[in-house]
Amino acid sequence: MISQQELPAYIDKAMPELSGICSKEQCRNAYDVVRQMLKYTTAQVVVHNVQAARQCLKLAENLYHKGNATIKSAIENVYVYSFSHAFFHDEKKRKELMEIVPASLYELYKKQMINSHL
Repeated sequence: MISQQELPAYIDKAMPELSGICSKEQCRNAYDVVRQMLKYTTAQVVVHNVQAARQCLKLAENLYHKGNATIKSAIENVYVYSFSHAFFHDEKKRKELMEIVPASLYELYKKQMINSHL
């Protein structure tokens, strides 16, 4: 299980493009780290760098499955929650993104959408 303290090193190793982002942006907790991942993912989607966006999504999925409760919560409540705001407002981007979103993250997103409309 990955702890909040191990998170920056795990990300640095898994995705060198994000190496050092936590210290540069002065991340204080898992939520700050996941926000930086989201910013990077969003930037990659905007410039149509599908491969980098896919890597970020896969990293988020791995963190969700291997992380402790705090990391899982950050992935759900920051990363997955932002899909509607960051990606799904544009139909073309939504279709592109849906091709690369891991199934487990999409299931979390659907669950959030269903629960938000109750």
